Amino acid sequence: MGAGIESTLCEFLKTAQFSLQLDESVLPHNEALSLASVRFIKGEKLKQKLLFAREMIADTKGESIFYTVQGFSQEKGIPLTNIMSVATDGAPSMVGCHGDIIS
Repeated sequence: MGAGIESTLCEFLKTAQFSLQLDESVLPHNEALSLASVRFIKGEKLKQKLLFAREMIADTKGESIFYTVQGFSQEKGIPLTNIMSVATDGAPSMVGCHGDIIS
């Protein structure tokens, strides 16, 4: 994402409530990728933007995905308390019963 566009979006998200959509993917050569997009209301319009696409260092487990989101939020100064809801594809790594990303 262009630096100016990312900066503008992150500045807005510092003070706005938003929903977060998460997905993970494994690319060829076992490269793990985490994707996050956000939905929010700006003015009177519903907006949807790609927040990040980041290579994951370890795996695609819920805990690793959470740390990726948390790291991005800390790096950009976006409070996690601004997240109103989280949507996933329902994969066990995202919504499992053992303390994964949703819990």
